[in-house]
Order: sequence, then C-alpha cells, then structure tokens
Amino acid sequence: MLRWSFLDSFLLVVIITHLMISPFTKVEESFTIQAIHDILKYGVTDISQYDHLKFPGVVPRTFVGSLVIAAMTKPFIYVSSFLSQQSVPTSGFEAQLLARCMIGLTNGLSLVFLKNKAQKLIDSVQKKKNKSKESPNNDDEEPPSTIGGWFSVFCLSQFHLMYYSSRSLPNFVGALPLSNIVVAYVLGGDAGRAIGLCAFTTVVFRLELGAMCAGLSLFSIIYKQASVTRVIKYGLIGAIFGSALTVFADSYFWQRWTFPEMDAFVFNIVNGQSSKWGTKPFVAYFTGFLPMMFMPPTVLLLNYLGFKIAPKPLKVIALASFFHVFVLSFQPHKEWRFIIYAIPPITLLGSHSASYLFENMDPGLGRATITRILLLLSPVVSLSISAAFLYISSMNYPGGQALMSFNDYILLHDIKNVTVHIDVPACMTGVTLFGELNDQYGITYDKTEDVQELTSMWPSFDYLILSQGDSSALPTSNNNTKWELIHTTKAFAGFNTSYLAYTFENQYSNGFSIVHHLLEEQSFSPLVDLVKNTIIQSDLLFTYKKVDDLR
Repeated sequence: MLRWSFLDSFLLVVIITHLMISPFTKVEESFTIQAIHDILKYGVTDISQYDHLKFPGVVPRTFVGSLVIAAMTKPFIYVSSFLSQQSVPTSGFEAQLLARCMIGLTNGLSLVFLKNKAQKLIDSVQKKKNKSKESPNNDDEEPPSTIGGWFSVFCLSQFHLMYYSSRSLPNFVGALPLSNIVVAYVLGGDAGRAIGLCAFTTVVFRLELGAMCAGLSLFSIIYKQASVTRVIKYGLIGAIFGSALTVFADSYFWQRWTFPEMDAFVFNIVNGQSSKWGTKPFVAYFTGFLPMMFMPPTVLLLNYLGFKIAPKPLKVIALASFFHVFVLSFQPHKEWRFIIYAIPPITLLGSHSASYLFENMDPGLGRATITRILLLLSPVVSLSISAAFLYISSMNYPGGQALMSFNDYILLHDIKNVTVHIDVPACMTGVTLFGELNDQYGITYDKTEDVQELTSMWPSFDYLILSQGDSSALPTSNNNTKWELIHTTKAFAGFNTSYLAYTFENQYSNGFSIVHHLLEEQSFSPLVDLVKNTIIQSDLLFTYKKVDDLR
C-alpha cells in the first residue's frame, strides 16, 4: 500500500505540468510513441499498417513497454470519448497526451513507492536505536524521519527527472519505473527479488541496467543482504523470463526472430556504432552529466554524510548506483539518460543526509541555522532553474508546432483530400501519427525520405512543411504553379547576451534592484519582458501551399 502525502500529489502535478507545457516529442521518442499509436488504432492482431514496418530504424526496439502504456491508456480514451460524444476529436493528439500521462504516472508512482520504502527503513532504524537507549522516555513515540519529504522535494525540483518522466524515451518507459521498484525492494530487505526484477528489466527494456544489476548483486553479497546462491538463482529466473517474453513478443511485431536489447548491444557496443553519435572522456559522467542534473549540487555534496550514516540497504543501493555510473563510463558514447536509473538512489542518499542535519543539529547554533537555510533554499533554486529549462525546452519542437498550425489551417478553410509532405527535420522535432487529422478529412501526410522517390512524387504534393526557407528553390510540377508561404515556425536559437548585459548594466546595476523593481511594480511583467527579450527564436520550419501562377 502506498502512503500518500501532499508532496506526492505535488510531484505528479509537476510531471504533468512539464508535459502540458512541452507536449510534443522528438526523434529519440518516436519509436515508442508511434508504437503506442499503432497499438491503440489498429490493435495487435493485424500489424500490417504499423509505422515500424515502413520506418524500422537501425535496430529493433521492444514493444513490451508500448503494449503496457497502450493498455493503461485505452480505458481513459473510452472515458474521454464517452464524455465528448457531442464533439468528436479532430486528431489523436489528446490520446498522445493521455499516453504520456500514463508514462508519467508510472514514473511518479514508482518514486512514491521508493520514497515510502526509504521512509519505512529509516523509521525502523531510528526506532531500534531509541529502544536500545536506556532512557525513561523509551515508550514515547518518536516522530517519523523527514527523509521522505526531502526526497520528494529534491525530486520534484529536478529538471531532467521531471521533464522526461512523461516522455516516451525507452529509458523512461518501463526501465526507470522498474529500476525504482528494484531499489525499493532492496530497501525493504528483499534483495533477491530486486535482483530478479532488475535482470528482467535489463533484458527486456535497457541492457545498460546490467551494470546496476551487477552492482546490486555485488554489494548485496558484501553487506550480507543476500547470499551468492540467492543472487544467482533470482538473477537467472529474471533473465530467463525476460528473455522469453521479449523474444516471443517482439519477434511477432518485427515479423522475424529478434532479441531487441541483444541486437542493440551488438550494434552499438560490439560493432562500436554508438561512437558515431559522439564520444566523451571517461570522467564525463562524474564531472559533467551528474553536476548538470543536480543544479545546485547540494544533493551530490550531501552524499558523503548520507553514506556515512546510512543503514546497510541504503549503502547497497548507493554503491550500486555509483558503480553503474562507473561501468558506463567505459563506453565512449555517453548520454545523461543512460545513468538516469542512478539519480533516484543518489537523491535518496542526499535526502537522508538533509533529513539528519535538519533533525539533529542544535537550532541554537548559528552554523545550524545557516545550514538549514541553505538546505531549504537549494530546492527553490533548483526549481527556478528547472522552470527556466522547461521554458526553453518547450521551444525545441517546431515540427509539432508546425503540424498543429497546418491542421488548424486545414480545419479553418475546410480543406479535404490533399497531400502534405513533411521533411526529416520536421519529423524529428515533434511530428507524430497522433498529431495527424482523423481519416474523415482525407489528409495524406507524406514523410518520404528517399530523394529519388521524392522527385517522382513531387507533383502530388499540395502542401509542404520543410526547413527550406527559400520558396524559389523548391521544385514545381510545371511552370504554372508556385509555392506560397502560409506559415513559419520558430525555434530556440540562443540568448541575446548583449541585451542581457546592457539591461543589467544600465537598469539593474546591483543584485537587489530587479527585486526592488518587481516589488515596486507589483507585477512580474518586467521579468517576463526580460526573459522574452533575452531568448532568441529564429524561423526554422516553413509551411507552403501550392498555387497556380496567374502571371
């Protein structure tokens, strides 16, 4: 049973807020979101129209997570359809938001489950310590630890964890929520079941979790949380069951025998193909990615004390997390999402330290007061940074915005039975099958990539969504037609540092002047204007309509 608090609800609200402000998806998320769409629209008995058969990608990916999310989303679609019988949705974009809500829900609930297990562990440890003390007040009920509250606050103020919790990246669909449950099982004293679930998650969802699984196995044995026999037994059970599930399920959807995570391992690691996407030095995770994900680095700085005072199960998950980051450092190609599974345990260790300091420092000491103030300010600063990142990140999906604008244009002018070609940059920045208008409008959304094939198809296009800003450079079917620009879509292009420097030099010359100005105006409009003028957006995508040239 989950123990629920206001902070748990607020954590889910923060996840959904990130979703609503930035509702589109990028190319890294495309396989999962398209798979969810196809499962919801076509079912699983006839996969002939599935998107992955036309755009398979370089390696196969598992459908298991998409199946689970689609199954969770379907009842809500039924309810939504029932409540809106008078107005049929023009597209499936609402279903995309519902699907992403389900992804966010799985990640959010797994964090709550982890928090509850940690709270129960620390409370039981404190209770044992108090019982062992010879004191006349032994029978008094001790207040619960604040570790759960600190964990929730530290999590909801992080940008990467909250922003991506609802996104259809493979690391967040199945892998992260199950890894959180794995860590929770260790804290609950069931390391064997944790290792079995971790092995299952590794072979089905993300093979890099094998490093976490190895770390949990190693340190569970060292700290006597599980025997070698138990580790091997549960690890094999999880791996065998997971392998059978993914091979049979995914071989059906890919129409050939496949083991997706093993295929990806061979392609990326054995054949070294992942290095083509860029490489970073060995220490990049520790010196770059972890500090980037914890801004300010309060949680990281608290980890030392947190580990010193941690009970054995918490030490196991902490060491396993850093072991996971260490092992992945040997892989030249690095991305922050490969170590996302280590972030909740590292946050938990910092939360344990913050809880200890807040509960045990003498409030009469000046140093204790300063420490408490800094601890309370840290998540506020982190949340402010997260809000800024969210605002900027929401501008990075011009493809999705261009598609929505095109659909609005079609509906406004009651246009039917036309074809629009969408190029690769647009498809990579927010265009999904969910965003297409329903079949009754007869709109064909073409995403052909092959240049030769495009040449023969060009006369059939009525509209274009492209990154080409010069209409004169676009081919036409004959001399009597031309392309008319009907919409431009902007995207984030950087910061106007000269404006920012000038404003602070002349208008806000000291650190408190902007605060004074805001209080004096009793409005946030000066701050909003400052942000808008500092951020640069440039035209990135262009929507064209084919028209007859009457000259």
